[in-house]
Amino acid sequence: MLTAAALLAGAAAHAADAPATGAAAPIRPMLAVCADPSNLPYSNDRQEGFENRIASLLAADLHADLRYTWFQEHTNFFRRTLSAGACDLVVSVPASLPIVAVTKPYFRSSYVAVTRASDARHFSSFDDAWLRDARIGLQQVGKDGFTTPPALSLTLRSIDQHIVFFPMWADQSETEPQGKIIDAVANGSIDVALVWGPFAGYFAKNHAGALRIDPITTDPRRPEISFQFDMAVGVRKTDTAFRDRLQGAIDRHPTEIAAILRDYGIPTVPPPSAPQHSAAERAGLPPPTQKSGG
Repeated sequence: MLTAAALLAGAAAHAADAPATGAAAPIRPMLAVCADPSNLPYSNDRQEGFENRIASLLAADLHADLRYTWFQEHTNFFRRTLSAGACDLVVSVPASLPIVAVTKPYFRSSYVAVTRASDARHFSSFDDAWLRDARIGLQQVGKDGFTTPPALSLTLRSIDQHIVFFPMWADQSETEPQGKIIDAVANGSIDVALVWGPFAGYFAKNHAGALRIDPITTDPRRPEISFQFDMAVGVRKTDTAFRDRLQGAIDRHPTEIAAILRDYGIPTVPPPSAPQHSAAERAGLPPPTQKSGG
């Protein structure tokens, strides 16, 4: 099977050449992608996520066929997929992740606060007085849940009496567990959800304007914690030439990629004025994409 090596060898360029009369058509290279089979808005095995659409865009640009290896992203994802040679790339990873080589970031998102549009209480900072009595939803990423940046900021202020944790994944019998936290705001079970932006934006679309989304970009009392993260395409550390080929494809389609992200409701924030990675990113507190490490 031809994968990254074939792309680097120029097979994509030769595939466009007309074969001689009676000659077999050139073998197209393969763009081998690892993704989660049930992790919208990122990906699923019906190829309905924004990662799936971006992968298709990159494959078309490189004149390659697209092949997926499906693997749940919360169980040693990189070690058992990319590092094991099961695929050649992962479409979106935190750009600061040290175990992969990455392209330039193609979007930057942040944590957000989701409230009901009809509620007079809206998030402006972690020092909002109403948070002390509010029912607050948090994404449960680690065993105890207190591992996301919003959870750390709440803990600093001893706001822990009315926390409801929502698991980021479940068994196969439950559909879209990532959206339960957003549904809970809409139906009044909780007052606010502090969520990684792509999940919030995508699942809020199901509630037709009933929800308000406010970005969380910083906590002045915890300046070492980052709430904003650059996202990029990731490949094996040794595949830098292949990474550069992918970068070329990304650079040729910025408008299409931006449109895909808008279609999925992904909230984006402007990049910093100079490239930087916060102490939080370096310390291993990436967003809960389920493939932030391992």
